[in-house]
Amino acid sequence: MRSFFSELRRRNVYKVALTYAVVSWLLIEVASVLLPTFDAPAWVMTAIVVFLALGFIFALIVSWSFEMTPEGMKRTAEISPGEVLPYWSKRKFTAFIIGVAVIAFGLLTYQLLRPKSAFQQVSGKKRTDKIFIQGNPAGTQTVEH
Repeated sequence: MRSFFSELRRRNVYKVALTYAVVSWLLIEVASVLLPTFDAPAWVMTAIVVFLALGFIFALIVSWSFEMTPEGMKRTAEISPGEVLPYWSKRKFTAFIIGVAVIAFGLLTYQLLRPKSAFQQVSGKKRTDKIFIQGNPAGTQTVEH
């Protein structure tokens, strides 16, 4: 079991998983803020989450099977375990993750604190609507909140 986790670390699978999760969270936050603006149906958000989940699985498989080298993508089986591969410094990786997380947190805060649209606000606890059928008055209805 110990060698499995060391192999995950060597192949940078955990970095791919963390980066993908943070960027996916950011994309979901952006979608949850922008989709209501464009009156998108509810299934669009569900589709985005499903595609991101499927992409997560695909990203992990690719990060396990391939390595980025200066010569391009290579199958992991073709690289010796002792070969040093280029990678981001811990400082750059941490800065990237924190930057994306700050953007996502800002979008979440905006979504929670933004003023409600005119359609969502109700001026009063009780309103009476007139009902028309083919342009002819058919009655009234009272709605209480």
